[in-house]
Amino acid sequence: MTDFSSISLGAAALSLFKNTKNDAGIDALVKMCLLPDIRELAELWAEYYRALCAEGCEDNCAEYFAARILSDENPLSARMACGENVDSLKETARRELKLLGTLARLEPAHFAEYYKDGVKAFPKWKAGKGRVPDFKQLEDSIKSKGYGVFAKSVAYSYDVKEKKLVPVENINPVRLADLKLYDDCKEAIVENTLNFLDGLPANNVLLYGDRGTGKSSMVHAVLNEYSSRGLRLLEVSKAAISDFPKVFKLVEKMKCFRFIIFIDDLTFVEGTDDYAELKAALEGSVSRLDNALIYATSNRRHLVKENYEGSMNDMHVNDTVQEQMSLSDRFGLTVTFLSPDKREFAAILSGILADRNIELDGATLSLVAERYALGKGGRSGRAAKQLADMIESRVRRGQAVAEIFRKD
Repeated sequence: MTDFSSISLGAAALSLFKNTKNDAGIDALVKMCLLPDIRELAELWAEYYRALCAEGCEDNCAEYFAARILSDENPLSARMACGENVDSLKETARRELKLLGTLARLEPAHFAEYYKDGVKAFPKWKAGKGRVPDFKQLEDSIKSKGYGVFAKSVAYSYDVKEKKLVPVENINPVRLADLKLYDDCKEAIVENTLNFLDGLPANNVLLYGDRGTGKSSMVHAVLNEYSSRGLRLLEVSKAAISDFPKVFKLVEKMKCFRFIIFIDDLTFVEGTDDYAELKAALEGSVSRLDNALIYATSNRRHLVKENYEGSMNDMHVNDTVQEQMSLSDRFGLTVTFLSPDKREFAAILSGILADRNIELDGATLSLVAERYALGKGGRSGRAAKQLADMIESRVRRGQAVAEIFRKD
């Protein structure tokens, strides 16, 4: 018969993987192994079965356990992620992984050995053919996917209130090939990022330019292109800049990855915002981290917006200007994105449509492009994509593209 006594004792002794017992489903199964009275067993049984069903694992319990083991935050995973030697923990880790594997293989029939027909009407699950990871599989997973929150995505945001990282589920799927026209910008950012990934000297980057020109999309495209090489994105708001020391500590412990700390639409107002923390980070804090760089976007070349009233009372105007320029100058690489002209806008639109297997004659494309730009009050890569969406819808519906925006 199944030795539930040994299983229960082994579960109680879990040390490295103690947190797995905080999972409601696993906790319920562990308590079932204590062989409680039939009513309590029924409640625990229902809890475990419900947890399996919620993850689609009722026919393969090993998947349920594996997901929690691979994402578990524990001393072993933390040390592996930092590249530390964990030989002293191998024996314990292997023993505990074996115990978790035994738990994952438990099925209703094992409990029926003790409760007989008492569990006959209870819902059934299957252990399946899967297995929980062994030590080597765990080590490989942590090096390639991380652990804890880092195992759940390749992009994260920083929650200022909770002081923690949150995985981003719906990442902008844009790729570098999707970004038209700005080849010089793309080349500069890609080269800097590759230097970073290869452990070579690389710079913090300021992506400056007109709205809608693709600055943020460029950063997301770089992430999508190189996440398989260990690149990760951590987006922080301006409000989180004061928490940079905490953010750096979170990033530093994941040495198996290289992080772009991304600040979108960055602008300060002189006299009202404290940007000293960012200056300090650009000067020193991040430069001491081998696995982090700051990439920021802004519509302003000089990130500190001058307070006009304050400047009128400033007898040392030159000092004020120098202060405003000093922040942006601390970025080692500044990449400028300018709004496209008429010809460039049409070229961007044509490139986007070509990716969607849509081809327009030159006259029609130029006509609708100019009509749309006049209506929008300007041209940008974002506007080109929006127009491409409208054109695609008309083409799929069999409507004439030349009639779009036409004024009778």
